[in-house]
Amino acid sequence: MTEAPDPEVVELATRIFDLARRGRTEDLVAYVDAGVPADLTNDRGDSLVMLAAYHGHAEAVRALLARGAAADRVNDRGQT
Repeated sequence: MTEAPDPEVVELATRIFDLARRGRTEDLVAYVDAGVPADLTNDRGDSLVMLAAYHGHAEAVRALLARGAAADRVNDRGQT
């Protein structure tokens, strides 16, 4: 039996993924610098880098890569 995720953790992760999608680099890296993994992935395996890149936020991508995020991480659909 799998435990249900903590709703507060889910809410925080959702907020962080939204920051990547919106290109809110300063806010995003503040979370990463505070301990959120730079390679955090969502339930489909999409990483913060993928979401920022897909939405055209080069500054956010560069900042995440500088903090150790993988540029070639593969999601659940085999995309990088």
